Amino acid sequence: MTEIQISILAALGITFTAGTLVAKHLRNRRQRQQLEQRLAPFAPKENGVNIVHANFVSQSERSLSPALERAHRSVSLMIEQAGVKISVPSLLTTTAFLFLLPLVAASAFAIDFAIPAGVGCLLASLPTIFLKAKRAQIRKKFVTQLPDAIDLMVSVLRTGHSVPQAVKTVSEELQAPVGSEFAQVLQRMNLGQTFSQSLLYTCEKFASFELDLIRRAATIQAETGGSLAELLEKTNSTLRQRLKLVRQVGVLTAQSKLTATVVSLLPFAMAGLLQYLSPGYLNPLLYTQLGKALLCGALILMVIGAILMRKMATVKV
Repeated sequence: MTEIQISILAALGITFTAGTLVAKHLRNRRQRQQLEQRLAPFAPKENGVNIVHANFVSQSERSLSPALERAHRSVSLMIEQAGVKISVPSLLTTTAFLFLLPLVAASAFAIDFAIPAGVGCLLASLPTIFLKAKRAQIRKKFVTQLPDAIDLMVSVLRTGHSVPQAVKTVSEELQAPVGSEFAQVLQRMNLGQTFSQSLLYTCEKFASFELDLIRRAATIQAETGGSLAELLEKTNSTLRQRLKLVRQVGVLTAQSKLTATVVSLLPFAMAGLLQYLSPGYLNPLLYTQLGKALLCGALILMVIGAILMRKMATVKV
């Protein structure tokens, strides 16, 4: 094995080990923090300091970088939002493996590292792209099902049943993701939380403005009184109008989004066609220093242009 191959394999091993240790450390800390929060009302205090906290949190955990902890929490939340059963260490290991795989292949076949490095970056981004696409798909389905869930709750409440019974009916009658999420809401209500407090985590999980509007309506009703069924019905009518407006905006901007996609993919299609019709035509662009620099600059400008066109074609409602 050459020195480059040994260095790449060593980097792969170090990345895997470091990612596993850091993720395991952060997961243990999160579990201990959750246990501490549950025991806090019952734990004795000494000089104003919770003894449970002093016993569970070590000095190394106190010195852990807050930025690293926030990154771990963000990745864990993204995995949970996507509904994929994978741990953070497994995701980090897969990302590192996909990034180093083209580099190892390039060193084995004595290929220049410029193109394999770009391919490695592209492959390493695939797990994150998949999770974000899955998260967007689940969130869209959740928002679509939400008005039907609220209508069902209103019907149950008007028959004289309680709020927990209405939530239970939604969890049993509707499919995932709304059904499974309302089942978790019901579990939190059984543990003593109010309806609005139980919805708080789900609002954060799905980043749902629509569900947060329902939560605020339930909070106002709990503070001021009145008919929850009537308030939910009026709020749900607003949500349906909003979803209708979102669909109309999507139809009006569909052509712009399609244009942005076609313009972004057109250079790659033309390059492949030219290489097929005239083999070697793109060799100066691929195998010279000036050509590589121009190619990298063009790719960067294409990415920036694609992002700008996507932003221009996206209208927030």
